[in-house]
Amino acid sequence: MTSRMTGVRAVLGVSPTEPDCYRTVGDAISSARDGDVIAIRPGVYPEPIVLDRDVTLSGSGSPGDVRIEAAGAPVLRVSAEHAEVSGIEFAHSGGEVAVDLQSGALGLDECEVTANSEVAVVVRRGAQLRADTTTVRNPGGAGVLAFDGGAAQLTGCTVTSVGTTAVVARSGGAPVLVDCAITGAKGAVLAADGGRGELRNCRISDITGTAIVVEERSELTVTGTELSAVDGVGVLSASGSRPVLRDCRLRDTTAQAVVVVQESAVELDRVTADGARGHAVQVLEGSTADLSECVLTGTGHDAVVAGADGTVRLVSCEITGGAANGVLAERQAVVTVRDSKVVGTAATGLLARDQARLAVDGGEVRECQTGVVWRDHADGSITGCAVRDNLGDGIAVDSDQPVEVTGCTAERNLGADVRQPGGEVLESTSDEPVPVPADTEELDDLLAELDALVGLDGVKREVETLVRLHQMSERRAAAGLPSPPLSRHLVFTGAPGTGKTTVARLYGRILTALGVLRSGQLVEVARPDLVASVVGGTAIKTTEMFTKAIGGVLFIDEAYTLSAGNNGGGGPDFGQEAIDTLVKLMEDHRDEVVVIVAGYTNDMRSFLAANPGLSSRFSRTIEFADYSSAELVTIVEGLCRGHDYRLEFETRAALHTYFTNLPRDAAFGNGRTARKVFEEMLGRQAYRLADDPDAGHVALTRLLPEDLGPLPGSSVGAGAGRVDEERIEQLLGTLQALVGLDEVKAEVSAMVDLLTSARRRQAAGLPVPSVSRHLIFAGPPGTGKTTVARLYGSLLAALGVLAQGQVTEVARADLVGEYIGHTARRTTEAFDRARGGVLFIDEAYTLSSSGGSGNDFGREAIDTLVKLMEDHRDEVVVIAAGYEREMAGFLAANPGLSSRFSHRVRFADYTPDELVTIVNQHATDTGYECTGPTVAALRTHFATMTRGESFGNGRYARQVLDEAIANHARRTRSLTNPTMDDLCLLLPEDVPSPQRPGA
Repeated sequence: MTSRMTGVRAVLGVSPTEPDCYRTVGDAISSARDGDVIAIRPGVYPEPIVLDRDVTLSGSGSPGDVRIEAAGAPVLRVSAEHAEVSGIEFAHSGGEVAVDLQSGALGLDECEVTANSEVAVVVRRGAQLRADTTTVRNPGGAGVLAFDGGAAQLTGCTVTSVGTTAVVARSGGAPVLVDCAITGAKGAVLAADGGRGELRNCRISDITGTAIVVEERSELTVTGTELSAVDGVGVLSASGSRPVLRDCRLRDTTAQAVVVVQESAVELDRVTADGARGHAVQVLEGSTADLSECVLTGTGHDAVVAGADGTVRLVSCEITGGAANGVLAERQAVVTVRDSKVVGTAATGLLARDQARLAVDGGEVRECQTGVVWRDHADGSITGCAVRDNLGDGIAVDSDQPVEVTGCTAERNLGADVRQPGGEVLESTSDEPVPVPADTEELDDLLAELDALVGLDGVKREVETLVRLHQMSERRAAAGLPSPPLSRHLVFTGAPGTGKTTVARLYGRILTALGVLRSGQLVEVARPDLVASVVGGTAIKTTEMFTKAIGGVLFIDEAYTLSAGNNGGGGPDFGQEAIDTLVKLMEDHRDEVVVIVAGYTNDMRSFLAANPGLSSRFSRTIEFADYSSAELVTIVEGLCRGHDYRLEFETRAALHTYFTNLPRDAAFGNGRTARKVFEEMLGRQAYRLADDPDAGHVALTRLLPEDLGPLPGSSVGAGAGRVDEERIEQLLGTLQALVGLDEVKAEVSAMVDLLTSARRRQAAGLPVPSVSRHLIFAGPPGTGKTTVARLYGSLLAALGVLAQGQVTEVARADLVGEYIGHTARRTTEAFDRARGGVLFIDEAYTLSSSGGSGNDFGREAIDTLVKLMEDHRDEVVVIAAGYEREMAGFLAANPGLSSRFSHRVRFADYTPDELVTIVNQHATDTGYECTGPTVAALRTHFATMTRGESFGNGRYARQVLDEAIANHARRTRSLTNPTMDDLCLLLPEDVPSPQRPGA
């Protein structure tokens, strides 16, 4: 049996029918050596596979073309030290396990596991599974089971149609799911008996039982994940377990969203629970729940319930609506609520009864049936809380135990504002803000944290000056002197990535430590968060976001977009409405919120001029300068320390040179760029050490100069992939096989030859000629421009010129925005999506044709495009397509276009014979056949028809075929026993007349 050698690795073919191939996969594995590749041709292979050596199984063709089947014994059993499998469907039935990882490591790429077994995939003690873009189905049992310390990493995978639980971690098993989808299962994730696991950015939906169960002293971390359509409990923690949920959303659970029982503990950070028909969070039996910055809305029962010795802590949370109480503490539970908001519940906002303890610090309770109530033998305290606009009592103490009420604002409640034991009603409390003492120790820590930031010397001095002004104001007040006027609102100007958001967050915490702000939370917003599309809606949106920031900092990024107008012509300026609303709110709540507006320096001047009240309220501007090369190196060094890496001396010097020579264009991100460079260095180091099994601890932590990539634009196809000669020939063959387009084929082939020569000269150390890869595709519709663009992108990727070669198709509507500055952003976003591939602009000439009066945002898109093509000339190829005459006007719209689009490819109308060939090809693809007379009728049709300016060429040919098939169907409908010829042959009478195509 022969094999093809690739370096030291052999490629062994497997096919049921092809010559010179093994007939079974098992035979190929038996003959393979470690490192060999087994290429499996399309077909069905009824055999169980035992993978006991380090080989790669690669399925050919489309997904599902290679299918391996087995019943009873596992369809795939793995004991190799490291094996890889890609592009294969494994089918199994009638046994315990479909895919069994007994030891070693297995990589599954773009595979499918279709089982009807007890478990689809099992990862046993010491085994490791890595699965990318793989689908697992098992109506008969569980999906993926990792136990006894087995580890599984699933990225971009789908687990669906599962009879029991989709992913199970038991006895030390540790599955990690990233960007995965779990649908159609009885349970999504189970961690039990000391199991561990992690979910990041996953989607869980259509679950018929409890979605996530963590029990028996297990741990599970869930971040950025959404649960929806769960017919049961969303998350259950039991038996001493410790799950953590961060930045997650739980929607539409038919029972509770989160249940914590049996002395377990759950941590919920920035979790949103919408529409739970039961409680949003229920804590019982000595368990604990910590909620931070969570949002609970529209629950069908009490939003948060603590009972039976449960403990709940809420910090900076928001509870809105709901059919019962906002927070209920009962029996011997202990609940602490700090700086949280409860709005519009159907019963009591905060309720303590039985022997429970409820302590409230800050925050707000409004528009509920009643505000805050203690009953029976409950005790606790309420300090600095605003209780207003409730339909009954505001604060009611109906308990026989002491409850301390201090420094609160209780007003406009329809019952008593404050009702003490014995029914005593107090007058409304003062609406003056409750003073908060300064926390000197925390202030010192925060100032030290600010000082530890890299660079930003001017920023640090400005913030420290503000702190000292506030301290001096307090000293003057204590001495009986008037306090100087202090504006705490700030303008942050500078480029992206210079730490504006980080400093804003620290500033809020510093003001809280000074006692100036109540909570110090940061609420980040941009134009879309404040501006609506209807009159009056902007004021509502702006007010909602401002209200969220009360007690803290409202941070408005790119604030200048509010003053840019909403379109180029007339109509209401909703951005201006947001500014006007903001000015009024800053006046009405001048002691409750600090507003920080941020953006580029020049643009912020225009923003401050948009309303006369802005300049007086923002009297202090802090400029964030770009980081120097040395500071960027320091940032990378900090990232290294945080992740246990270190820079060699020569690496540090090379990094400084890199940042010195790095173009500081619109894409330069300062600190973000430093992080990106660091992450790319880690990738290159991993690639460098992947083939070195003896690399020790020192080698794994060292970053060398060769781990630093080339500067953007420093070579042909910088950062792109390797040259694939076989793929190039295959793609050129596909191009040549297209009908007609002789001139197009010649132009594209010449471009490929030119780029190939440039790569070879570069490899030989010779100067590389300047090669513009951007193209103009000029010609009528339906002539294959999009098809050729996709082939061109794939060719450039195979040549190593582009990293991926994907084609991003856009038109005017995808690039042109609605107001000044919006177009540049949309064009940049579209350009970024095309990074590593081709940006295909259809009907590009529409960008240069002004639609009327006002600003010409199409021209703005062209200007932005020209700059992006220069800044990223080695990352994106742009193809502009349209009618030949109109494309001349497009190229004249900007002086830089002609030089960048130096190659024009002309697409001519198809001849009648070429149109007949297109019809024949599509007919064959759909199972029809044209007879000789039919071909003659088609030629007559295309030769005698009238071609207008909008003639669709290939689209018209497909339209003619569609009508011919319809005519064939009408003609054969009355046949009682049609033959195969009757069903497949298109006759001349089926060909439509030239006057009625597509009628």
